[in-house]
Amino acid sequence: MKKFLYFLFAMSVTMELNACSPDDAPTNTSSTETPEEPDTSDQPDNPPPGKTLIVYYSFTNNVHTVVSDLRTQLEADVIRVEPAEKGLDYAANNYAVGSTQIQAIRDNPGSASSYPSIDSVEIKFEQYTTVIIAAPLWWSSMAAPLQTFLFKHGAEMAGKQIGLIVSSASSGISGVESDAKRLIPDGNFLTPSLWIRSSQTSNCHSMIAEWLEDIDKRK
Repeated sequence: MKKFLYFLFAMSVTMELNACSPDDAPTNTSSTETPEEPDTSDQPDNPPPGKTLIVYYSFTNNVHTVVSDLRTQLEADVIRVEPAEKGLDYAANNYAVGSTQIQAIRDNPGSASSYPSIDSVEIKFEQYTTVIIAAPLWWSSMAAPLQTFLFKHGAEMAGKQIGLIVSSASSGISGVESDAKRLIPDGNFLTPSLWIRSSQTSNCHSMIAEWLEDIDKRK
């Protein structure tokens, strides 16, 4: 009788152990306990990517529309650059204010005094691995307020992956790309840049999706 009861007990234990596969085994989620000798055999060779930051300036709100759509497709923090001097009529006299600002930068791009003042922002760039810059084109150049931001913070983006989105009516974007590379000389620029013409702004979703897929393959 005792042998029979022992046999039943052993069979019961065996069935309970076989009821769970290794994939079902619970994991230890304690934040205070760690193995003395952790197994790193399944860990990736490279650490997981950090956060993404989107930086943009928009006067006509075309770039704002693009960024709003981008945020539905990509998890990222966002900073909108704003001029420090409020109430300027950039559209007056055929956008004379913006034209003057761009010319001042072209005349002396290495001087801080050449760049228009912007509202200050505090950013911990160390937490980001990717920075996406969304820029309007002004007279074949990057919009002046955004150039100011990059002049101030470009050195902090060294070694980071830099994506570039440019909005223009019809002009090519090579001048904006040159400005970005001048202001972030040690950035790892993702190619290609995304060029969205003003007429494409309202239907930019698919263009952004294709671009994100394209640059992801090139990272």
